[in-house]
Amino acid sequence: MSPAKQRTRTSAADIRSALLSAGRAILERDGESGLTVRAVAAEAKVAPMGVYNHFDGRDGLLDALVTDGFAEFGRAVAAVDDDPVTRLRSSGRAYRAFAMSNPVIYRLMFSAQCVPDSEVASHAFMVLVDVIRYGQVAGVIMSGDPADLAMQAWSAVHGAVSLELARTHPPDIDASSSYEKVLDFVARGLAPQPRD
Repeated sequence: MSPAKQRTRTSAADIRSALLSAGRAILERDGESGLTVRAVAAEAKVAPMGVYNHFDGRDGLLDALVTDGFAEFGRAVAAVDDDPVTRLRSSGRAYRAFAMSNPVIYRLMFSAQCVPDSEVASHAFMVLVDVIRYGQVAGVIMSGDPADLAMQAWSAVHGAVSLELARTHPPDIDASSSYEKVLDFVARGLAPQPRD
């Protein structure tokens, strides 16, 4: 008689991670309407109850996915170029690249239907504030409240990216070229004024 095979139990952290990965894959592949408890559980190969146990249902899972999106977004836009102008532009380009690569999660991140962890979402904004501060210290960005200036820059790039994702810009406008001009516009707008 052979010894009984010992069953190993999947850790809660592994189940949570599998559910998040499955949810993100479903969102990007099938859109928000495809994100159901059953679909996520099937993709993660766990019982549907796992979604309720770990996220309190679909809405909790969606909030967790958006929180993870903000964390990923913050890492993506954290430019580290030594040159402050290059750093600002690199951050702006990374903003667009993230949105184009993750259009569903990006839209949800900035919608009123999800409630991300406020610290994680705030950190993503603070990454841009740090880019502004870096430019201020180097003298290539005007003086003033860096959070206010970051919000202005964020508004400009967010608007351009949102229009591109919605495909609402005129058909004869090249989105990539137009976005580079938006970055030029932001850099000019943030440049020190004669009185600074």
